[in-house]
Amino acid sequence: MKRNKSRRAIACCIMAMLMAAFTACGDKTIPLNVNADQLYGCWVKNGSQEYWRYLDDGTGVTWDEADDITEEESNLRFEWTVAGDVLTHVFHGEQGNQSVPKVYTIKGISPSAMSWEDDYGQSYTLIKVVR
Repeated sequence: MKRNKSRRAIACCIMAMLMAAFTACGDKTIPLNVNADQLYGCWVKNGSQEYWRYLDDGTGVTWDEADDITEEESNLRFEWTVAGDVLTHVFHGEQGNQSVPKVYTIKGISPSAMSWEDDYGQSYTLIKVVR
């Protein structure tokens, strides 16, 4: 009887150690370290006519040709910064005293495609285009 209790105790300890090891080594994603140079240029949201242009001075513009708006007509101008995998757009209101930030987590980036996720868990893919 004493031997069975010892075996059970050892088995419980082994199970606890295995569970702790698997929990500690769980799926941890390493954040990307995105360089601002990777963002410069024009991107279109996959499956849409929504465009985003990132300029090397930290400003940008977005427009949606499905709404019959061109880049030149757009009043959706923003400032942008990237730190690690966090991309922040700050839109300014027409009065100049309103700032609305929008934060995205970049999940992947290459010379031709970028994927990001917004604060609401919505994921998008953007394709780099020449315009």
